[in-house]
Amino acid sequence: MSNKRKIIFKEALFNVPFLLIVTVVTLLFMFFSGRSPYDVEQLVKHDLHSDPTLNITSFLTTEARSYKTAYYYGDNKDKVKYAEFEYKGKGDAPESILTLYEARDGFDAGIYSLVWFYDEQYVTYIPLDSTGDNSSFIKSPVMENPQMYELVKSYSWEGAMLGFGATNETASGYKLLGLRMYIWNTGDSETLRECFLWTIGGNPQEMYSCIPGSQGEYRKTVFK
Repeated sequence: MSNKRKIIFKEALFNVPFLLIVTVVTLLFMFFSGRSPYDVEQLVKHDLHSDPTLNITSFLTTEARSYKTAYYYGDNKDKVKYAEFEYKGKGDAPESILTLYEARDGFDAGIYSLVWFYDEQYVTYIPLDSTGDNSSFIKSPVMENPQMYELVKSYSWEGAMLGFGATNETASGYKLLGLRMYIWNTGDSETLRECFLWTIGGNPQEMYSCIPGSQGEYRKTVFK
């Protein structure tokens, strides 16, 4: 390798990671300095060109053996976490755990889970304020409680993507170094929402859903 190529190679080893870090820090700074998710989305759409080679279908499912998601609503300064979901896929008995911090969709606040017991899957429920009294504890086969099963699954990775319309809408992809952002609309004229998912190095980080033109109302999903 010539000296010139060695110099270029060494500079690339430093400059590319450095620029990526600067880009990520800049984006994070925007989120924590009064910028709303809608602001960031508008800046990306205004300053970057859509890349038709980026396809969101690769994110409709995940191969991760374990992951966590946290759900929020409200604005950046006054956001409220209303749910957390954790998937534990290691071993022969994967487990899904949903914690609702408030009543939603006809279900009380509490801890809902999908567990395996003797080759059969069960749904369980424990109230958040449980004091050890088993009278409020629920455990039943999935076939006997499909509504609770669907509740837990709706907060999974696939459920989040489905709930935000990513499976049936066309998304525009934007790329800047290792950052990628996918933007799409979902709903009709009365329920229209703009959604976007941004990733680093191909790994999903956060997904937002907001009403176009609104600076305060949005839903946020954080993938941990």
